[in-house]
Amino acid sequence: MGSYVIRIKLLPQDTTTDHQKLVDSVATLLPKPAQIRGQKIEPIAFGLSAVIVDVVAPEEEGMVDKIEEAVSKSPLVSQYEVTGVSRMSSRLPPQ
Repeated sequence: MGSYVIRIKLLPQDTTTDHQKLVDSVATLLPKPAQIRGQKIEPIAFGLSAVIVDVVAPEEEGMVDKIEEAVSKSPLVSQYEVTGVSRMSSRLPPQ
């Protein structure tokens, strides 16, 4: 069985929310064995920035819905958007 890579755009409650705390709050709510693989900050406007996270999760029926449900429960996330879902390649390109 393979894995999914799910890219999610997270918007914090306000401009003072620490981005790492936001990511950590989401990471603790993810169903096992899903985990955050990468993150980056995307400036939006007026000091507000979104956090783009890549979540790696097993390829199971309903897994994307479980991830979305977990993200929606984070008290530091005001809005979120799943921007992409793809199967993770079994052979990653060299860096």
